[in-house]
Parts: sequence; structure tokens; C-alpha cells
Amino acid sequence: MAGDTTDMRQNRQVGTERGAPGFSLPELLTVIALMALFILFGGPAVSEAYRAYKVRAAADGLVTDIRALRYNAVANRAPATMTINNQTNALPNQYSFVNSKGVSVTVRFETGVNIETTSASTLTFGINGGTGVAGNTSLVLSCMVNGSRSDRYTLTVTPTGTVSSAYSTF
Repeated sequence: MAGDTTDMRQNRQVGTERGAPGFSLPELLTVIALMALFILFGGPAVSEAYRAYKVRAAADGLVTDIRALRYNAVANRAPATMTINNQTNALPNQYSFVNSKGVSVTVRFETGVNIETTSASTLTFGINGGTGVAGNTSLVLSCMVNGSRSDRYTLTVTPTGTVSSAYSTF
């Protein structure tokens, strides 16, 4: 009888094995349902994050270009000017300047990013790095993130040429 018991154990073990390894239909449907939920709730958040990124990247790029323009004015001992077109201009939401190699550069913002206001249509740095203007020069960039939120960056250039950026939502 001892031999019969081992045969039964072997049969039981063989009987519990299934065919080819893989996933069952309920397991696959569960994973697909979870993916659908992630896309349903995560998709709008990713879209909003992208829109917020666009205006942040535009503000960072503009700050970098303003600082480079100031640096070039001091390094070359020659005034350097940037022309800024807000939404009221014929060519809105762009700025242009001549870089250190003497090449004219025009930067247009992506759709949705707007230059709301500027306190001056041009920004000129003198050979000492200052603007020569009595007060601060400010630029406001904005982008509608969703139906109830817009991101806004206020860039400020002081008379000494210092550039700062402030973030807000409205």
C-alpha cells in the first residue's frame, strides 16, 4: 500500500499543473481596467502639467535671454536692445534681439503662452549693464492651464540690470 500512496501523491501533483504558463482572462481584464482608471484620472493632470510647463519654460527662456543680452552689452561695451511684442502688436507674443555673434534672433512663444503686458516695448542695456530707466521694467507672461486656473510669471528688470521672476496663479 505504501507504493499506492506515492502514486496518488504524484497523480495529485500532476493533476494540479495546468497547461502553458500565462495570465488568465480575469487577470488581464483587471489590469486593463486599472490602466483605464489611471488614464481617466491621470490624463487631465498630465495635460495641465504640460500647459504649466510651457509658460514656466517660456519665462525661464526669456529671463536667460535678458541676462545674456545684459552680459553681451557689458562684454562688448556697446548697448544691446531687445524688442518685446505683447498681445497688442501686429506680431504678438514674441521678442527679438541681436545675439553676441551679431545674428538677429526672434523667439515666438508656443500657442497659449501670452505676453500680457510690458512696461516698455524695448529693453536696452547700456555698457555698464544698467537699463538707464528710472524705474523697474516689468513683463507679464501667462497661460491658461485649465478652466479655473492660469499661471502667470512677472519678470522684473531693475535699473541696475538685475532680473527677477515671480510666479502666481489667477
